[in-house]
Amino acid sequence: MSTICSRQNSTDTLATEIADALANSFTIGVDKQGHIHHYYRPADSVIVYDATGVRFRQHLNGRTVREWCMFVAKDRGWKHTGQLAHIGEIVDTRRKEVEA
Repeated sequence: MSTICSRQNSTDTLATEIADALANSFTIGVDKQGHIHHYYRPADSVIVYDATGVRFRQHLNGRTVREWCMFVAKDRGWKHTGQLAHIGEIVDTRRKEVEA
């Protein structure tokens, strides 16, 4: 006998799960120096790394990912952004506005 997992309000649940996952951790992008920037919510930090390993970690201390992106854009420039970075930025900004 075959069983199929079904979710109650599957669209809402899936959207919530995706938003939660993005708010927790996502790749922001790659700067023009080739460093990858990744946001990690539990530490409210951006981890910057490359092929040799972690270059540094920047605690945001309540600042938004959007602010970090603007800083990098001005300081180094972006080679490209992560596929879901824009959505992650929005989720992060909304969460921090509610917490403020």
